[in-house]
Amino acid sequence: MKTHWKELRQGGNQQKAKQEQVAQEAAARKASRSGSMQPAGGGQAVFDDSNPVRMPGFRPGPADDSLEAAQSLEREQQALLEAAPVEQAYQEGLELHIRAKHDQVQRVEDRLEGLIDRQQARLQQMQAKAPGFLALPSAKRAWNTQKAQQQARLQTLHYRLESVREIKEGMGVHSPRVEELATRKMRAENPELAADWDAMREAARRHQVMARQQEKEREQKQTQERSRSQTLGLQGRPT
Repeated sequence: MKTHWKELRQGGNQQKAKQEQVAQEAAARKASRSGSMQPAGGGQAVFDDSNPVRMPGFRPGPADDSLEAAQSLEREQQALLEAAPVEQAYQEGLELHIRAKHDQVQRVEDRLEGLIDRQQARLQQMQAKAPGFLALPSAKRAWNTQKAQQQARLQTLHYRLESVREIKEGMGVHSPRVEELATRKMRAENPELAADWDAMREAARRHQVMARQQEKEREQKQTQERSRSQTLGLQGRPT
């Protein structure tokens, strides 16, 4: 599992280098189309695609904020593309651990059921050999003690079987118990992959938040433009 993850990560790094080059070229083209910072007293704009720098005497143009937001969103999208090997390795590893945990639980359940059957047969044999009416009191006490021990053993086996079935069929906080146990084990065995997975999920969350924010700003801008158009239309009507 760890070797497979390293191979995927090496391939992802190569893909990342190519994607970074493409992203830089795309950002440069977008910057030239979207506009640049205008100097207060004339002159050329100074602009860096990845980290715009405002030189003294320059003020941002009207497209500056939207350009920075677009570049930030593009970086988030790039991070999601680079996370593809991480997601593949994580999901494959988790699937293997879940199957292994299901098999383990099933083996334990089968073993406990066999132990219970044998313990019940043992108790039946003891019951058939119970001391008679004329047996000595010491023999009766010894038999009763042994019977109580065997009954306690049978009860313990039943409790264990119930616990195993609760794990097999029960639900945890976010997923079935078996999957939770498998996830915990997989993450403990692959801490680097788990950290990359968490980072990928956080990047996806930020991307969604940013996309929603930009959509909200776009709708607000459209609403303001419609309101301004309606106001100008009313002012242009003859009284």
